[in-house]
Amino acid sequence: MAVDENLGERRSEVLRAIVSHYVNSGEPVGSKTLVERFNLGVSSATVRNEMGALEDSGYIYQPHTSAGRVPTDAGYRYFVDSSGETKLPKREAALIRRFFGEPRYELEESLRQTAGLLSSLTDHAAVVFAPVLERSVIRHVELVPLSGQRAMVVVVANTGRVENHIVPVTIDEVQLDRAAEMMNRLVIDQPLESAGTALLRELERFPLELRDAATAVATTLDRELTDPNSERVFLDGASNILREEKASDLETVRQVIGALEHRRLLLEVLADALSSSSVSVRIGSENSLEEMQSITVITAPYGTDDEPIGSLGIVGPTRMDYKRTIAAVHEVASSLGHMLGELGL
Repeated sequence: MAVDENLGERRSEVLRAIVSHYVNSGEPVGSKTLVERFNLGVSSATVRNEMGALEDSGYIYQPHTSAGRVPTDAGYRYFVDSSGETKLPKREAALIRRFFGEPRYELEESLRQTAGLLSSLTDHAAVVFAPVLERSVIRHVELVPLSGQRAMVVVVANTGRVENHIVPVTIDEVQLDRAAEMMNRLVIDQPLESAGTALLRELERFPLELRDAATAVATTLDRELTDPNSERVFLDGASNILREEKASDLETVRQVIGALEHRRLLLEVLADALSSSSVSVRIGSENSLEEMQSITVITAPYGTDDEPIGSLGIVGPTRMDYKRTIAAVHEVASSLGHMLGELGL
């Protein structure tokens, strides 16, 4: 059903009151309750008329006979689009500043902790997508000797991403250092995803005694860094959706859990966020993926100098505190990008 873009001041106020009440209580609401709890300045009969018009236009619906009304996806969308910018409470804003003000050295651990922070701020499941391979170039390669004729190849990217892989070797520590030195000359500033291929093309440049080790490294990197499943998604707060106040709709709970269990779905949604310059909100049926059409996904890119290198967001039921959640996603993404800039990533 098509919906009107312009509701008028009074009808808009009634709709916003319905959304606010339902988000806070989880219960359908009638005209009498709206008049009692919100300063609408009109009679219950007038509110009933406005609710009838809103229902006809597709913004609210009656879940069952004799019940009050609840918002549709279109109702939530109108609420989000008409809310304007909202700032986080001072306490939560200060928490974010303290979190990102602490010294951080390992990017992956920082992203994992960022997912935890975002989940705690919103009470929803939070996901953080690590910097994508095609935007990462190699900064340094190191070979670390291990026991049992093995070595660890450590690849550090300009985004702070660190790849660790075990390879078989038959050379000593001095030779490993020589091999690493040659690899650095060949692959520094190469895209991370093509590091293995670049080394495989240059194997003949390695001395014979180093060639087997170089081949093992190149083959491992070519296999691991071109694997689409190597993209990292950090998840936290999945248990939030099972809390009693959010579990009244078992189908929604099932869909949220299903979305979180399917890595492909998360990657597609988070990858889309890289093409946006701000927070994106997808409510229920606005999600193109059928498996996610009963949930809301709020995402934002993060990066430096207007160049996004990753994305983050929350996954939850359509019934949520949109203003607070959008503000939290925006603030965390902005602060993460600022931190990466200070680290020179």
